[in-house]
Amino acid sequence: MCTDLRLTRLDALHVSARTLDFAFDTESMVEVVPRGQQWTATSGTGGEPLTWSNHLGFVALNFFGFDDYFADGLNEAGLSVGTLWLPETRLPTAPPEGTGPAIDFINLAGWLLGTCETVAEVKTALGSARIWDAPVGMLWPQDRPMPEALKPLTNWTATEHLSIHDAHGNDLVVEFVDEQMHLYDNHAGVLTNSPVYPWHVTNLRNYIGLTNVEDKPYNLLGMPVVATGNGTGLLGMPGDVTPPSRFVRATVMTQTVKQAKDARDAVNQAFHSLDLVSVPRYLAASGDYTQWYVVRDHDRKVLYVRTYDGWGTDVHDLAALGVADDGPRRVLPMPA
Repeated sequence: MCTDLRLTRLDALHVSARTLDFAFDTESMVEVVPRGQQWTATSGTGGEPLTWSNHLGFVALNFFGFDDYFADGLNEAGLSVGTLWLPETRLPTAPPEGTGPAIDFINLAGWLLGTCETVAEVKTALGSARIWDAPVGMLWPQDRPMPEALKPLTNWTATEHLSIHDAHGNDLVVEFVDEQMHLYDNHAGVLTNSPVYPWHVTNLRNYIGLTNVEDKPYNLLGMPVVATGNGTGLLGMPGDVTPPSRFVRATVMTQTVKQAKDARDAVNQAFHSLDLVSVPRYLAASGDYTQWYVVRDHDRKVLYVRTYDGWGTDVHDLAALGVADDGPRRVLPMPA
């Protein structure tokens, strides 16, 4: 379970955020990836894998100790890519027939972060590649022992969709269903999990009356009925932690946060918006809980990171970290 949102009503500021919810400890670390790194996608049986050099530096959070599996990241052009769980995902397990390079899903986020500046460029890039899904056992480096938490997933292939935002206010959802890629312009700026994105958009019709405007007193056959307290316009907003309910709550936030004094205020608003969709430990019987939170300032190219067990926020300024310079990749710890 994860939730991603952008505060779409802040016309002059471009700030987005997400939670990472999972049942196992993802062992995420923050990777600083300067320009000029050399990459090779996973080799499959259907032709040569894609190779590239990232001309854009980025900062990203890895997943389960994989070197190139990024759950979330922000690049120096202000483009972000987030991966969120979607069990409906179906990709071929070998590179599909056709021309052009082949890239496995695990390498997709790093490729887009390193080579694309805008949502429009992402669309073009995705249309040029043959995308497939390699199992975890094929992806894990043979010279390193696999973590115990990952061993049950040896034959698992990534079942995720992508939430992408840029510094120009464009938002995109990328899904792979029935081995077909689907691109959706995300006007609400929100993504959660199952079902697929169009279902969630249709489901919003059930909550069209939600508003942050307070109800007025009502005269019921001569008897005055007064609201019990603040928030009466939001009566009926679902409060559980299922993906459809989190999608509705996140959409309410993207539509009601209409002002911020400055970038710092917008970042603060984004973190508090995540409070409405985060999942406390032990609440879900599945074991899923919100392990970390990120807020992305697409204008100033700053990534903010918090974890479940701490109140501190790490601030990763991409310019200060030197992602636009040549140099080796390095790993930073998560907030204590």
